[in-house]
Amino acid sequence: QAMKYGLVCISELLRDKNPDLAFKTMTRAQFLKKDKDSSIQELSRRISHNLTVTIETIKHCKEVGIKHYRLSCKLFPLITDPTLKLQVDLLPSWSILEQKLIEIGRVARELNISLSIHPDQFVVIASDSDDVCAKSITELNFHAWLLDVMRIPQDYTCPMNIHPSLSNFSSPEAFMNKLVINFFRCDVGVRNRLVFENEDKGFWTAQNLYEYFHLYVKKNYNFYFPLTFDNLHDDANPSLDSSGQRVSFEKLFMKFYQTWPVPPVFHWSEAEAGTKRNHAKSLTTHPPDMGLDITWEMEIKGKDKAFIHLIKRI
Repeated sequence: QAMKYGLVCISELLRDKNPDLAFKTMTRAQFLKKDKDSSIQELSRRISHNLTVTIETIKHCKEVGIKHYRLSCKLFPLITDPTLKLQVDLLPSWSILEQKLIEIGRVARELNISLSIHPDQFVVIASDSDDVCAKSITELNFHAWLLDVMRIPQDYTCPMNIHPSLSNFSSPEAFMNKLVINFFRCDVGVRNRLVFENEDKGFWTAQNLYEYFHLYVKKNYNFYFPLTFDNLHDDANPSLDSSGQRVSFEKLFMKFYQTWPVPPVFHWSEAEAGTKRNHAKSLTTHPPDMGLDITWEMEIKGKDKAFIHLIKRI
């Protein structure tokens, strides 16, 4: 089967069956309301709950025929907040949490569900703010470490996908040079998994992403990044060729596809009526079958409820 559909973070079908299977979060204000010990206990309980929800969601994917799952990047609220100085492996229930993380990896392997993760929007490793860069590296290292604890291979079969940036920069070359320097400051678990997607506005159209993250880095640094094609972002922020014509979906798809050493993970969505960038609740079209091994993560608000019928068509 060449084409796979991927569920992004939350299963609406599972939540309908059991409303308790919803992720829990915790804000800084909530954490600081009580004494540190009881807040840490509560945070540990919430994290433990989130890991259980993740295991159940992966099992659910198998039951309904979904073959890929994007892990939530919010499983561990507050852990990377520099002001709270929390250490995940010093949490009181760390041994239980560690076992659950190992279980996530084991269940995914046994059920043949591939995984990915998409750290938050604020992760920008070539930001013009050094503070943002440092926080971004910490965040990426933390997610890579979690994947390592899950015993997930350090390769692109479990990509860590981020946006390049919407920040201002003097030139794309200066931006790329800074990005490469900070990339090499990341742990090896990040470097072996990190991929970038085209933006829905600004400089990083699919074409520009390809020119710099593939061609420029390859020429100047002798490696390159796999690139995640996002069809909705390409519609909102189209690539134009030198004569001002829009570069076709097929052309960009193939360029991005060839940057991956393994079957790629791309994003599919539609815009909500009357908007350019908001994800629709459901789909009127499904990804084209290009006859190639590929995973499409379905970025729609209705989650599996909205696309489960598509699986029957493949």
